Amino acid sequence: IAARLYPAEDVGVASAIVSALSLTFQLSMLGMGSAIIRFYPDYGEKAVGSALVVTSVASLVISIVYGLIMLTSKSFKELGWGFLGLFVVLSVLETVYNIFYTYAVARRIAEHAFLQSLLFSGRFLFLVFLASLGTLGMVIAFGLGLLLALGYVMIMVGLPKVMLNGEFLREALHFSAGNYFAGILNVIPTYLMPTLILSMLGKEEAAYFYIAFSIGNIILLVPNAINTSFFVEGSHGLRNIKETLKRAVAYSYAYLLVALVGVWLFGGYVLRFFGEGYAGGLPLLRLMVIGGFPAVVVGFASTVLNIQKRVRVLMAVNALRASMFLGLSYLFVPRIGILGVGLGWVGSHFGALGAMGVMFRKEIQKHISRSVPGEA
Repeated sequence: IAARLYPAEDVGVASAIVSALSLTFQLSMLGMGSAIIRFYPDYGEKAVGSALVVTSVASLVISIVYGLIMLTSKSFKELGWGFLGLFVVLSVLETVYNIFYTYAVARRIAEHAFLQSLLFSGRFLFLVFLASLGTLGMVIAFGLGLLLALGYVMIMVGLPKVMLNGEFLREALHFSAGNYFAGILNVIPTYLMPTLILSMLGKEEAAYFYIAFSIGNIILLVPNAINTSFFVEGSHGLRNIKETLKRAVAYSYAYLLVALVGVWLFGGYVLRFFGEGYAGGLPLLRLMVIGGFPAVVVGFASTVLNIQKRVRVLMAVNALRASMFLGLSYLFVPRIGILGVGLGWVGSHFGALGAMGVMFRKEIQKHISRSVPGEA
């Protein structure tokens, strides 16, 4: 919609700003999203209030530093110092937005998190009325969407007491720090892959890759959402956690089977919607959905590690997955094009799955040897 209403150069600058806002959000959360879900059953509002303070301060500091760096670029320098203030405000707002989103999920009232997201996505309506402002109009529309969604969730979910609870922070520090670095390791390939494709294959192939890869990630949102629900229930101390895990994996696999058939039959039509050349990304899209099957198991196993507070193991798994994804893609892309990313995607998850299988097998053997001496 923005591309139809605004000049291409304005869209380019605005997309860079929004991407920078997303990056500062990733850096500012400090792993507190997972910590809220894991420790909310024990600390309640204390966990949310403490996370709100810590992440807001982190967002303030990181956005100021990042904004000053951006102002050294000619493209942003023209926006003036007012841009820095707007960038900082929006960074803090986005961080607060995500804390409240996680708050609703942790309280098992995820319908409000859904409506919060729906209202935020309604920011495209503001684009129509702010078109005369160019780049600034798109950025302001982003901020108005945040305010609209925040207003709703604050009214419907409630305001936690802002505090710093030392007990929660001490227990959550190791957990959240581990999740923070595990999360960063998980997204590094996603941030670096477009640059890798651009440098190796050129602009057109980078565009074909981006659309196919984005659609593949959208398809995988459903099993990721099921996984988040499993994390919430597991953190509340489910007695039948094994049965819940089996059902969650079964639902995810049933969905992926339907998605795989849909992509195989209609994926080409979807990609051609963006242009005839984009249909060349169909093999990559198909591989991404196929890779979703091992990815689902790795995702649920990672959640089990989170429930058990074994973040060091989680970091090691994510480091292996990230390095394999980047390494295999770097190896295959020059030879077979963007399809090499798909092979890297599938290979990295099978590699992580194998490593987890070895790890859990050793744990089972240790458990047997302790339980039944002499029969291990």
